[in-house]
Amino acid sequence: MQSELERIAMLVREEVQALPRDFDRGRELYIGADGTPTESIDKIAEDVILREVNGRDLPLNVLSEEAGYVDRGYPDTLVVDPIDGTHNSVHGIPFFSVSLAVGRRSLDDIQHAILLDLVNGDLYRAQRGHGATMNGTTLRVRSLPTQEPAMLFYLGRFAHPRAFELVKRSSRVRAMGCASLEMALVAQGRFDAYYFNTEVYEKGIRVIDIAASALILREAGGDIVDLKGRRLDMPFDLSARSNFLAYGDPRVKELML
Repeated sequence: MQSELERIAMLVREEVQALPRDFDRGRELYIGADGTPTESIDKIAEDVILREVNGRDLPLNVLSEEAGYVDRGYPDTLVVDPIDGTHNSVHGIPFFSVSLAVGRRSLDDIQHAILLDLVNGDLYRAQRGHGATMNGTTLRVRSLPTQEPAMLFYLGRFAHPRAFELVKRSSRVRAMGCASLEMALVAQGRFDAYYFNTEVYEKGIRVIDIAASALILREAGGDIVDLKGRRLDMPFDLSARSNFLAYGDPRVKELML
């Protein structure tokens, strides 16, 4: 299954890289299954994934941002974010990914994960119980170097005021606009945590956004919890939303929550 997911991710990258410079990546086509506008770049990436799943008759259902749940009659489901960081892609910011994960019912039973940086080609892989890698190198989170962690934050329009309070308690802060790759930076040990807290439930994170990166982080020795400190689990349901903290060293959890 890992090789199939990797192959699909690479095809998405090829398709995206082949787009002409004047292609309108941000053109809104329709409202997707998750209730948000589907932009042309999302549709192109999703079409590649669905074509490969159907064409190769992979034994998977599909849950995707635009198409919603596609029941193909199998026990396992491919959880897809065709383009995570769509706005980065539209505005020419080189930080966006395709995220693919396979599980049965929820975040907690994800078995396989592939995350591909669609700009530089960094490939993250994880299999439950077998660790996580980036470009073939084993990933491990880092120990907290100080009592002022280096943090990634969601600081968008709907960010909770608490996020801005915590910014002042961090040694370095970045807001990158792509949850999956931000969590991958924590798994690499480049940052200590990623904090996502929004005031509006409908703007919370969806399982498709973090299905792959959650397994990658957990297999690298970190974890992801809700803002009450409980291990985060989310059903395969596009209507479910959550705030969360993804961290490496457990001491970060104590500091930030």
